[in-house]
Amino acid sequence: GTNDIRVPADQSYILERSLTYLGVPVKLLLFPDEGHTLSNNPWHGKIKAREELKWLAKYDHVPPFTTEDLV
Repeated sequence: GTNDIRVPADQSYILERSLTYLGVPVKLLLFPDEGHTLSNNPWHGKIKAREELKWLAKYDHVPPFTTEDLV
């Protein structure tokens, strides 16, 4: 999140840009007013999990899933 004290957002931006430069598939998600654990808004954790599963399905050959799998 943007209020993360463990991994500041600036470091996340640097890592994302570096990986992009190297041609590594990357997607950066930063949630406003959240810390490292994404505990302020329960939807943020769900969105994070959904996006991780989509990324893995695309790049790690994990079987596809449906939105019902996330409930």
